[in-house]
This record gives sequence, C-alpha cells and structure tokens, in this order.
Amino acid sequence: MDASKPKADLLRYLQAARDALLWKLDGLGEYDIRRPLTPTGTNLLGLVS
Repeated sequence: MDASKPKADLLRYLQAARDALLWKLDGLGEYDIRRPLTPTGTNLLGLVS
C-alpha cells in the first residue's frame, strides 16, 4: 500500500477547493472582498489567505 496516495489525494482536493473559491471571487471589487461578513470580522480575502 502506498502511504503517499491519501496525502496526494487530499492535496489535490484542497487545491481544487482553493481554485473554485478564487474563481467565484474573480470580478468582485476591492470593497466586496474586504468587507466583514460576520460579527468576528471574517471577510472573503481572509478565506483565501
């Protein structure tokens, strides 16, 4: 059994999720990316970083 396969699968899944998030944020203005969306101040840019 190859122990690196689950790790590679996970990394591929996480990269696909990051790519999807960036695709959905593409075209938003600076204000929309930086404005807080929750009481704790989380914004879309914070999710990307």
